Order: sequence, then structure tokens, then C-alpha cells
Amino acid sequence: MANLKGKKVLITGAACGIGFCLAQEFAKVGAELILTDINESALSEAKQKLERDSVLIHTYVVDVSNKSQVDSMAEEILGKLGGLDILVNNAGIGHNGELAETDLNTWKKLMDINFWGPLYHVYAFLPWMIKNRRGHIVNVSSGQAFFRLPTWGAYATIKLALGAFSEVLYFEVKKYDIKVTTVYPFMVNTTFYKDVQAETFGTKMSMKLLPYYSMTPEKVGKIIFKAIKKGTKVEMVSILNDLGYYARLVPPVADTISFVSNIFLAKKPK
Repeated sequence: MANLKGKKVLITGAACGIGFCLAQEFAKVGAELILTDINESALSEAKQKLERDSVLIHTYVVDVSNKSQVDSMAEEILGKLGGLDILVNNAGIGHNGELAETDLNTWKKLMDINFWGPLYHVYAFLPWMIKNRRGHIVNVSSGQAFFRLPTWGAYATIKLALGAFSEVLYFEVKKYDIKVTTVYPFMVNTTFYKDVQAETFGTKMSMKLLPYYSMTPEKVGKIIFKAIKKGTKVEMVSILNDLGYYARLVPPVADTISFVSNIFLAKKPK
């Protein structure tokens, strides 16, 4: 999609981080922005910042894990705005903890936001896209999908599922002239990690040193924007994700990564 001016773009989790930085990129080219977030005050602040670029902005306070809220928003967008050109499923939450200590309520929350949230949006807009034979769906997974890192198992499992869904969807909706881009960001220095409960020395150090080895949301936003513009099937974002992907093809290498990570990140037996 070379010319994005006037295109209607919906970005979930747009109040801060990658979502906000991606919105900035679309604002620069004159896209019509539809921004959603669960944090009303942060969303309002984001809108004020983006309005400096004199673009048309619509905001919705939406809990992505609430299907009725998503459907209601989609109905209004398709009715009042006349359709949607690009859907970016960016909203998500993180979780750090060993699987044995991750209760089912935590699993459900992660599934509701990180998996069902994107699917609710896809199925809310996909029928319209198929009918009109146009549209672009962008699903933000995670580079964690390529690594089997102890203490990140629950998060990685769900992001891996989202990535698989998205990559299969690419082939299935191509016949309707709908594009699908699956994005695998590496570690990004945002508030995403502020709620991580660092219980081991390794986790505490990895969070403390995050600004030094992670990518900035601004850079990731630019990379995703370029991928959307080009219609890229899979955007790996970082070469480290490529290394993680190919390491899976050599089991001893993948096992070594997991083994070493377990030494630094996992708890010692009581």
C-alpha cells in the first residue's frame, strides 16, 4: 500500500509504546487514525500529541479482551466511517514467572488480551474486508515465540499461537486481496515491562539493563510502518529473532539457549 494518505488505520494499545510510535508514522503521511486503548487519560494525551500533525483522529476506550466492546466499536467504524483499511493488533501484556507458579487465572488473562483480543478484532472486521476484497491485518506477536526461555513460558506460548494464526491467515485470505503481516518484535524499552515481578538475580539484572540491549519503540514503530507499507508477510524486526528462529532448526543449539537461560532466570529449588 504505497499511498497511505487518507487510509483508515486502527491501532490497538495506541496510547504509548510501539502503538503510539506507529501512530506517529501514520500521522506523518496523513492517514486517518483510529486509536484504542484501555487507559482513557493516556489515550486522550496521545491524541493531543498527534493532533499537532493535523490528522483526523478517532479514539475509543476499549478493553480488547471484551468481545462486546470490540464488536460495538467495529460496528460504529464500519457504519459511520465507511470501512477500515488497516487493522493493527498491537495491544498486549507481559508475564514473567515459572510455569509451575503460573495459575490458571493468569493464563486466562494472558489469553484474553494477547490471543482473544486480536482474534476478536480480526473477526469483527474480516467479513467486511472479504466482502469488499481489500484490507490489511497486522498482528504483533513477539520474538519470544522463537525462544524457549524459562520464566517466559506462558507469554511465549500465547504469542507463538498468535503468530501461527496470523501466518496461516495470510495464505487463506490472500484470495480476497487481503494482506496479513505478522510482526515479531525483540525486546523493546517500553512500560510493557514495568509490571514484571523480578524474583531472581538474573531477571532483576535483565530488567535493569533493559535500556542497554533493547530496541526503542520509535525504531520498532518505523520498522513496522515500513513493513506495512511494503505489505511484508513476516517482519522479524531484529536479527536476534532470526537467530532464534534458525536455532530451532538445530535442537542442540536451542536446548543450550534454554539451559543457559534457566541457570540465570529460574528460581533455585527450595
